[in-house]
Amino acid sequence: MSIVVVGSIGIDFVAVAARLPKIGETVLATQPLHIGPGGKGFNQAAGVARLGGEVRFATKTGRGDLGRQARSFMELEGLLTPLATESDADNQVALIFVDDLGHNMISVTPGASADLLPPDVDNLGIVPGDILLAQLEIPVATVAAAARHAKNAGATVVLNPAPAAPLPEELLQLIDIATPNETELSMLTGLPTATTSEVVAAAERLVSMGVEEVVATVGSKGAIHVNRSGSTTYPSILVDAVDSTGAGDAFNAGLAVGLSRGLELGDAIRLGCRAGAYCVTKLGVLDGLGTMAQLDEFAVQL
Repeated sequence: MSIVVVGSIGIDFVAVAARLPKIGETVLATQPLHIGPGGKGFNQAAGVARLGGEVRFATKTGRGDLGRQARSFMELEGLLTPLATESDADNQVALIFVDDLGHNMISVTPGASADLLPPDVDNLGIVPGDILLAQLEIPVATVAAAARHAKNAGATVVLNPAPAAPLPEELLQLIDIATPNETELSMLTGLPTATTSEVVAAAERLVSMGVEEVVATVGSKGAIHVNRSGSTTYPSILVDAVDSTGAGDAFNAGLAVGLSRGLELGDAIRLGCRAGAYCVTKLGVLDGLGTMAQLDEFAVQL
């Protein structure tokens, strides 16, 4: 099965400090500025590719030096395909702050990602059995159009609803698997998600809104799978976190690759948890996207 990723590509600027700044405060970084590729679409597509999945990436890069850098990063990961087009806008950029515990704060300027429009996803080449993996750093209308094409073709639709945004009823009805974190799940449903029972209740609400399966990622607590039959918790792998940026993207890549290889959803979730845990042990998303061999070695060392 092929995995078609529809989403953004950006350039990340990462500053690491002892703690995250408060409002109005300046905090000196403790490491040199880290610059690398990002964007949730790119992260997930690169994660799929590194895990050996067959992937096609539909995205839009920007103009100037940052756009050229983005295309170079895509080429290095084998993602520079005819589905990747160019915009006259500046490339997407993310400003990321990371503290000594691996916690982060992120602000994204969408740039060219906002120009990835429904006509750009009319010819994704999706066939029965494929998997569509999308996020929300691109227009919701584009995600809905891609999901509609995927469902009509008999593919599985996986949506990572990040950053959280209101979703039209039509799109909710098209989602086979949604993978929000606690914050996104709360924003989508209007319910609290501070405890496991609250996460389950909010996920049940999302299922009642039309989503078939909800796999909520809950950080160090792992993942919680909820559908109309009940809920199952999948514990996380406890590690010393360096940078949590991209952990959700690594999880989604692992989940999608597991599904593409015919794994049951529970086993695909476990692979996603392993990929996410590996990611947080590295600084920067790209270094945290492991190959299957690296994940296997990582599991042995735990």
